[in-house]
Amino acid sequence: MVILGIDPGSVVTGYGVVEYQNRKSRLVACGCLRPDARLPFARRLLEIYDGLLELVSNVAPDEVAVEAVFYGANVQTLVKMCHARGAILLALANSHLPIFEYSPREIKKAVVGRGGASKEQVQFMVQRILGMDKLPQPHDVTDAVAVALCHANRGGLLEGHKGQRKGDLEAKLREAGAYDRRPDRLDEKIKAAKLDQKARRVLTRRGGR
Repeated sequence: MVILGIDPGSVVTGYGVVEYQNRKSRLVACGCLRPDARLPFARRLLEIYDGLLELVSNVAPDEVAVEAVFYGANVQTLVKMCHARGAILLALANSHLPIFEYSPREIKKAVVGRGGASKEQVQFMVQRILGMDKLPQPHDVTDAVAVALCHANRGGLLEGHKGQRKGDLEAKLREAGAYDRRPDRLDEKIKAAKLDQKARRVLTRRGGR
């Protein structure tokens, strides 16, 4: 099966083509559609539409996976992204391809094993799973490849990690270095401190009885 993964955007639309066969994934092609920023917005949407039709014609995917809208973006960015997604979905519908949508959390869960994984951890696992010497640029391309891998996996853990418990997977990620760039989070320390204080209060009450 050939899967086309898409990370929609009005400025840059990333795409990744992954062949999934015998429970193994292989990167076929990846890149991005970048319309001319000097054009009116409507013309840029047309360039995205035409570019995607040409891409579909060239790679002939069996199915397409698209990242769902991320609501954390500001309103203006969100509106433009929705317009771009509309052009993308229309091109795919006109190509008569099955379309599947996944939230960012679903994609992280499928590729890394945790829905709250960082972008760096997703990039690390994409590179590791596909045996890539280096990550493609810009990051929109890597995100699109992750979307394709998510669909290939259909919500489970990818080949080589299936059947492992969450703790085992995270241990292997740490051993491989996926967590090296993750900074300590202040809120986690605060929560831990509050938990310790609560535990001390409970023990004090019990000791006074």
